[in-house]
Amino acid sequence: MEIKKRTEGKIKGCLSIRDIYKFYKINYPEGVDYKAFAKIIKESNKKLLDKIVNQSEQIQLPYRLGKLQVSKFERSFNQPPNKWKIDFKKSKELGFKVYFDQKYIYKWCWKKHKAIVTNKTLYKFEASRLAKRMVPLALKNNVDFFK
Repeated sequence: MEIKKRTEGKIKGCLSIRDIYKFYKINYPEGVDYKAFAKIIKESNKKLLDKIVNQSEQIQLPYRLGKLQVSKFERSFNQPPNKWKIDFKKSKELGFKVYFDQKYIYKWCWKKHKAIVTNKTLYKFEASRLAKRMVPLALKNNVDFFK
């Protein structure tokens, strides 16, 4: 009996700038070249990150896709200690487990309750590593986020 090779799956992963550029070239054949296109996309993403993180603004996404913001939540200590977040750096220095004791948690939020997307409960927003790392840096510069 011969085993057939597995076919390509339906989920292909995220779209890259190259994929978006291919779509752009199909619709606008006399448009800009790839380098200029990529530079425009990257610069606009940096400006959006700066507005959301450093200026603590809420960004309205086009086509009624919802809003993006960094939200501030009060940390709950009512859960069992094995679910508390461990501060591994301090734990390694002191030699025993040290838990985070900050009063607030900061998270990237996609406010999608007014978004017009079918099956929107199946989608989630995952911020990039750079975007996640910008939040603690902004906190050191005394930026306050939404509650």
